[in-house]
Amino acid sequence: MKINKAYFFLAFMILVLIGLSWFSLQRNQVREKQNILVDFTQSPRFLDTISVNKMLTQYWSAKSVQEKDSLDLDMLEDQLKSVDVIENAEVFMLHEGDLAVSITERIPTFIIESTPPLFGDAKGAVFPYVAIEDLELPVFKTDNSSSTFVSTARLIEKLKLDSFISTELETLYLEGSTYKMQLKSYPFEVVLGSPSLLNEKIEKLKVFCAFQNVQDSLSGYKKINLTYLNQVVAITP
Repeated sequence: MKINKAYFFLAFMILVLIGLSWFSLQRNQVREKQNILVDFTQSPRFLDTISVNKMLTQYWSAKSVQEKDSLDLDMLEDQLKSVDVIENAEVFMLHEGDLAVSITERIPTFIIESTPPLFGDAKGAVFPYVAIEDLELPVFKTDNSSSTFVSTARLIEKLKLDSFISTELETLYLEGSTYKMQLKSYPFEVVLGSPSLLNEKIEKLKVFCAFQNVQDSLSGYKKINLTYLNQVVAITP
């Protein structure tokens, strides 16, 4: 009689395990069939709905996700944020069981001359460069391979606040600790020095360019230096 009870208990436990396995399989199958609704906070340049869906499907089917009792939304967000071109990602579970994703892409504000070239954004984050037809950005060059680009990004954002510099800035150089600029409409190199007293330097540059537009005597300069107080030092070839 004891043996029969043991067999009965064993059979019962097997049925329970089979039932739990079937339930888990059904739940995962339902999970895999859920819709993924993707929303971009601005017009996307690097990603689209299909690529985000593909990434989420890969993360979703990962063993670390499927073994959990519920979908780990924080893990999915972290996975998305690890993508270079994504600045922020938020993942929500809707009442219908579908998944909603809000994606904020990084906005490139300058191009880093390197091999291969890179984009930098306003916070100094770096991500892969792709050619975009309607995007015209200043190029940044440096001899400092350990640069974090944060200070450069801040400088470019300040320069862009001035309408003249924003339209004229073509190239920004960093040699040691000295910043230099090349403008689109003027042949000379502009020595900015450090980002300190930037507004004063910009005003001196604008005055010099305005005079050069009307006076031939100010043409033919190779370099102008804005680092001196209350004056512009112009250097001929």
